Amino acid sequence: MGTTVGNVFISYDINKLHSSVKAALENLGYYDYFKIENDPKKYLLPNTTFWHPTKSSDQAMSNLKSVCRNLQVTLEKAVTVKATEFVGM
Repeated sequence: MGTTVGNVFISYDINKLHSSVKAALENLGYYDYFKIENDPKKYLLPNTTFWHPTKSSDQAMSNLKSVCRNLQVTLEKAVTVKATEFVGM
């Protein structure tokens, strides 16, 4: 289903340990911000939303499930999507 590698977004809800899950995802190369070319500002994504430049949707979901399992966090809901083009502010 989601096997094409590229920019992927992931958004989720969990029951606890938000900072720990965030840190674990960042350690796996996920970003909670993006930058616009020729603009030094970092644009933060909404809370519990990340992106990765070289994952598939399946890989991102697997990473999130693994992080939650390792931290004994309940993953209440999540969505991953390949983002071939996006606009943000």
